Amino acid sequence: MVKLADAEWNIMNLLWDKGPLTTMEIIREMEDSKGWSKSTTMTLLRRMSSKGSINFQIDNKTKKYYPSLDRNEAEVEEARFFLNKHYNGRIGTMVSNLISQEALSKEEIDELYNILRGGK
Repeated sequence: MVKLADAEWNIMNLLWDKGPLTTMEIIREMEDSKGWSKSTTMTLLRRMSSKGSINFQIDNKTKKYYPSLDRNEAEVEEARFFLNKHYNGRIGTMVSNLISQEALSKEEIDELYNILRGGK
């Protein structure tokens, strides 16, 4: 699985939500939402394309980018990386810390409980 940098997640989320998109559509969206320059976005698109996290098709001389990674798989991989980096892979420690610091709402705790019971 390809490791995504923080900035690359912004483009991936855009493509997962609205893709495929042209180069100019991505540039405009990143200018509006993140304040990125055209060159910043272009650099990220080239990097992501060479890493294989996105692909493009040429349609009437216009590149249309789309994600080559499955969103759920990328999110699970990122969660595993985070857990391993910060909690030695122990989700119980992370959840316990969040609960003890009151970082989770009652609704979030209820949602976790429901997930653990096999619900969705």
